[in-house]
Amino acid sequence: MNGMNFISRNGIKALVALVGIGVVGIVAARSLAASPSKSTEADSRPRIEVVHPRRVTVAQRLQTNATLEAFEETDLFAKVSGYLSDVRVDIGDHVKAGQILAVIDVPETEQELAEAEGQLEVRRKALETARRQLEHNKADLALQEVTFRRQATLNKERWVSDQALDEIRAKNDIALADLGLAEANRDQAAAQVDVATATVEKTKALLVYSKITAPFDGVVAQRLVNRGDLVQAATATRATPLFKVQRIDTIRVFCDVPENEVPYVRVGDRASVKPYGLDREPIVGTITRFAFRLDSQTRNMRTEIDLPNPDERLYPGMYAEVGLEMDQRLDALTLPASAIDSDGAGSFVYAVKDDRIERLPVKVGVRDSGRVEIVEGLSEQTVVVVSAKPAPAVGTAVQSSMIGDKS
Repeated sequence: MNGMNFISRNGIKALVALVGIGVVGIVAARSLAASPSKSTEADSRPRIEVVHPRRVTVAQRLQTNATLEAFEETDLFAKVSGYLSDVRVDIGDHVKAGQILAVIDVPETEQELAEAEGQLEVRRKALETARRQLEHNKADLALQEVTFRRQATLNKERWVSDQALDEIRAKNDIALADLGLAEANRDQAAAQVDVATATVEKTKALLVYSKITAPFDGVVAQRLVNRGDLVQAATATRATPLFKVQRIDTIRVFCDVPENEVPYVRVGDRASVKPYGLDREPIVGTITRFAFRLDSQTRNMRTEIDLPNPDERLYPGMYAEVGLEMDQRLDALTLPASAIDSDGAGSFVYAVKDDRIERLPVKVGVRDSGRVEIVEGLSEQTVVVVSAKPAPAVGTAVQSSMIGDKS
């Protein structure tokens, strides 16, 4: 009895399951019969990826090599010949402008200065004597003129003879001539004083040159002499420098910009400098100046970036990798480079409008890191095909899939 009940219950369950499956099959068949053409049409359209133009900052970028040089560098020569009596600095020493680096012993020049100063003193005394003589002659002439006028008056009244008046006139003329001679002697003595003064100053200048001084604050990069060496004046043949001094608180970074990039170079453009051999982040600076000319051999333009070097970790002679960001465009409308193609008619993109492909001409600008600036032809709402090659033919019905543009 129980066994029959168990079989009855299982039979009922199986019957219900079969009925359910039959109902589902009927419903599915009716659904497929109701809209077969619409489903087939939707699935047959090609699916393409699209993006909207995006606004970012772009720039014309250039990676090149560079050389680091001191902001100022000079070779120091001797102006006078002699033996070095003192050398006060060595390589690597920091020096201040005007600091004495070495002293040249020139005893003959010191003797010449003593002689010139003695001669100057003699000339000054001679000038003083000439001035006093001039004053004496002026006073004598004044006396002779007064005497002559008085005697002339008396001559008219016949108190003084004509001969006496002639003698007074002659004395007056002699006094006038003596005055002219005294003035000439005074002028000559003054000129001799000027010559003697110039000789003294020249000799003093030569003695100043016997001390080799730093022209600016910097570092001694080379020392090429020792105490006791005989050095020749720079005017002599085969003269060699005594020291090389460099200013390195600011470093000049020189790089060469190729001819096709030259139109984009501007003073103030951002530049990053990474010296080889230094484990540090690139140093950010700006273009300071450029040559305004291209080298006739390389067709490159010398461009300079000045970098502060307060810790003196940048050394002249280093090589570096430089990244230039020229012709920067803020908030530029851009697309991935893959979305743009060109032919004889110019640049263009494929856009999607009303689910169909259309071709839009565009004007492009700066290309930067896989993105291209769109100067004309699109708006931020335009739906653009990500890959212009290959793309469906113009007029093709498509399915659009908007992707996140992270490039």
